[in-house]
Amino acid sequence: METSFVYKGQKYLFFPNGVDFYSLYRSERKINSLQEIEYIGEKFIWLNKDFDFDLFFDHMIDMTDRSNGHVVRTYSKEKIASACESAYNAILSGKIPYCARKRKVIFNPVKMIDTLEKRKIVNSLLHPKKRFSAKDIWNAVDLINGKITMRSLGIQLNCSPPTVRKSVDEAMLVKFSEINEKKKTTRYEGMILKAISDITNEGKKITVREVKKRVPVRNSSLLRLIALHES
Repeated sequence: METSFVYKGQKYLFFPNGVDFYSLYRSERKINSLQEIEYIGEKFIWLNKDFDFDLFFDHMIDMTDRSNGHVVRTYSKEKIASACESAYNAILSGKIPYCARKRKVIFNPVKMIDTLEKRKIVNSLLHPKKRFSAKDIWNAVDLINGKITMRSLGIQLNCSPPTVRKSVDEAMLVKFSEINEKKKTTRYEGMILKAISDITNEGKKITVREVKKRVPVRNSSLLRLIALHES
């Protein structure tokens, strides 16, 4: 027995802000107080507002019979009657039973949905995947001075590297590689020119070997740059 909803054939209903959901079912846990019995009574009447009081009382008497295994101690019929009257009158007077936790996703009980699928549905609704447009990615690229990586993009986009990766396609990866290589070449060119300037100021002869002592150069185009300045 639980709160009913109109599903209109849908597998589930989604309430972004949560909704009160009441459920009464048999569990291994036993009822251990008269207050809990009254609370159960409130939920029962809330879910069945037109239920006859005498039938409700008989049901509660049967439920609280210790031999049925629902309660940890025996309660007198008078105490159960008092709890039933209190719960019944409270709900009919407009009281809303306490709801420990609101539900955001309610599954249609007539639909056959396995546990794994339910978990996937809940995860997709409560934790939607963050996606970025190509424009967002390239705007972030423009803000990065160093190497373009998923981590550096994540810093600019305020998210994790795996989240960024989901929005990056293969064409972007190729372009990132080209940009990184160009940045690397530009950085080395600056280092080489500085090394050449230092060698000149020291009064030494500019050679590829001398420059390579100061800058680890292997790129052929950079070696040609050094050759142009050899003296």
